[in-house]
Amino acid sequence: MTSRPAVRTVAALVGPVALTIAGATHPAHLTADSAGWWRDLHVIMLPLFPLLGLSVWALLHRVRDGVDGWLAIVARVLAFVYAMFYTGLDVLAGIGAGALTEHRNMGNDIGSANSVMFFQGNILADVGTWSLLVAFALVGVVHLRRVGPLSVVGTVVLLGASYSFTTSHVYWPRGVLTMIAFGIGVAVLLLVERRAGRTSVADREAVAA
Repeated sequence: MTSRPAVRTVAALVGPVALTIAGATHPAHLTADSAGWWRDLHVIMLPLFPLLGLSVWALLHRVRDGVDGWLAIVARVLAFVYAMFYTGLDVLAGIGAGALTEHRNMGNDIGSANSVMFFQGNILADVGTWSLLVAFALVGVVHLRRVGPLSVVGTVVLLGASYSFTTSHVYWPRGVLTMIAFGIGVAVLLLVERRAGRTSVADREAVAA
């Protein structure tokens, strides 16, 4: 039977890992040749982008009480905001723009529709990515309060990845490296938290002895 810590680890890392793989195949530009895969890839990524928000929830598992509990609530809400608004970019600039470009390849006139789709999509993405950055900043504060200074390393990596994500999307190579950084930051926080938990148990056993 899969243990709860294992399930939490998978929940925290599945988004960064899946988006790293998907991003490695993302076309650098939307062209007549890439339009079909551009559209289809963004359909595939439709359930994947929100999983970055799931990382926030997994890292804050069972954080409910006191100041940390309130910070965790705000972080979870912001992760949800990210998931909603970044999905808007995926639909407009990903699926919609790809479909429009294929439509144009068939000889139909689409005028400046693609530019409008990208412009509107980027506005929604800005709300989403900055919400995610603040959410991870709050995750860092909670871990600093609960785990200690060692958590700063993971938090810095996550904040760097979050800032890069505001402009990188998942394009190769920067976007893919950004997703890898998300995974590293999440993994570091999980490892530091687990190490702190083992140390705490050992201290209690020593006192009891």
